[in-house]
Amino acid sequence: MPSERASAFDALSSSYDQWYETPVGRLVDRLEKDAVFALVEPQRGDLVLDLSCGTGIYALALAQRGLRVVGADLSEPMLRLAQAKARQAGVGVAFVQADGSTLPFRPGTFDLVTIILGLEFAAEPVKTLEEIRRILKPGATLVVAILNRSGLWTLWRRFKRLFVPSVWRHARFLGLEELRRHMETHGFRQLRWRGAVHFLPIFTGRAARCLERCEAFGARWMPARATFLAMSGRRA
Repeated sequence: MPSERASAFDALSSSYDQWYETPVGRLVDRLEKDAVFALVEPQRGDLVLDLSCGTGIYALALAQRGLRVVGADLSEPMLRLAQAKARQAGVGVAFVQADGSTLPFRPGTFDLVTIILGLEFAAEPVKTLEEIRRILKPGATLVVAILNRSGLWTLWRRFKRLFVPSVWRHARFLGLEELRRHMETHGFRQLRWRGAVHFLPIFTGRAARCLERCEAFGARWMPARATFLAMSGRRA
């Protein structure tokens, strides 16, 4: 199932999780998960699809909350790492290689779908949202998280990718209102959103604790500059 996106993430797979082990990476991971899980209200035992699951960061977090989880991604090396992490954590997650525009699931299968930082890379984002709606049960929830095109960190990524090879080079960044329109157009209602990561990664190591104060300031005074935007909606 070759694609430019899959090839880029295949090459990145072995080092993808290393950033999350740094002080800044751990902080960003916590802030992003706080935003996502503020919008997720599943019941224990619900069936969840984590689309564009990568190395399983959210798939494992969902499974550890007592949910039945399927993780799907185009990148086989990413999926192998995700499976190894699930075994090590002792949680059961089914991983499948799949394209978001042609998902191999029956209509009305899932109680929840999450797609975290995956819509930017979808070859056909409109088709992906149509497929997600198809496989969700009526009244079930979709949570989409994106990198806000006007977020401080995203602006830096957009500038940097002009000069440095990056997995973000071909990403199509969205903004809050654009994401809202996509969700509403594809039949999702009762939209809610949360923002996180209102800073640039200018501190590392022990100095990263300064970013906590930057985050509190940015969340209060510059909410539109959040780099990470998570939005939930219920399937009509």
